[in-house]
Amino acid sequence: MKEASNTQWTTAKAGASAKALRVLLAEDTPISAEAMRAMAEHFSVDMDIAANGLEAIDMVETAKADGRPYSLMLVDVMMPILDGVETTRRLRARGFDAEALPIIAVTAATSFDEIRSYRACGMQAFLAKPVALKDLGATLEAWGHKADKQSAKSTTTIEPALLEALEQQFRDRNTRTLKLVEAALKNSDFSDATVNEIRHLLHQIAGTASTFGDPKLSEMARTHEHSLIEAGMNEEELQEHLRKAAKSLKERIKP
Repeated sequence: MKEASNTQWTTAKAGASAKALRVLLAEDTPISAEAMRAMAEHFSVDMDIAANGLEAIDMVETAKADGRPYSLMLVDVMMPILDGVETTRRLRARGFDAEALPIIAVTAATSFDEIRSYRACGMQAFLAKPVALKDLGATLEAWGHKADKQSAKSTTTIEPALLEALEQQFRDRNTRTLKLVEAALKNSDFSDATVNEIRHLLHQIAGTASTFGDPKLSEMARTHEHSLIEAGMNEEELQEHLRKAAKSLKERIKP
């Protein structure tokens, strides 16, 4: 059986009555979060940001207690602290069902088995990374948003000044990651703190590089992130994987 595309899945609820959406995005990468917020603004939608799954759960519960519940949640599947799948499971277990809070996966992992796991945990749809403006718009519309044509932004892209700032953040983080990897190798520093910081930076690069036109860097960063996880506490393996990561980063990162 062929899996439905993200557009087919997200439009399953098309025709819902128009309403003002209150949207929460759970995303641990600031660059990705700001890009998504900028796209949401294009559709005249305010979007709150949670930096991880635990923070998202707290924000959902607080919003309900305040009488201003979220009407839609977008959640990055691959987050540290608490990933998107477990975040969804916990929210569903606490009584936030699909009708009260539709949850959309935001992910680069869109194989049949992965999508099936999103559905099984209680998600209603998915948006493939890097998220396209039209796909976000289709998702918002599918869950009832109708932008005021007079107030909607006329541009179809992120404002140049914001895009430039996000690109600079992206380049700075790439450079920081490379320097940290090189320092770890030079000082033979394979401590948990250092390796975890490198893994976290690689995770963020993996989640944003495609947005800035470098899918190969995204794939490379994800591969090295997983290799460091699998290496565990083995210093020889950590050293070898860090050497490979340094080589890859030097080849992909523009000065």
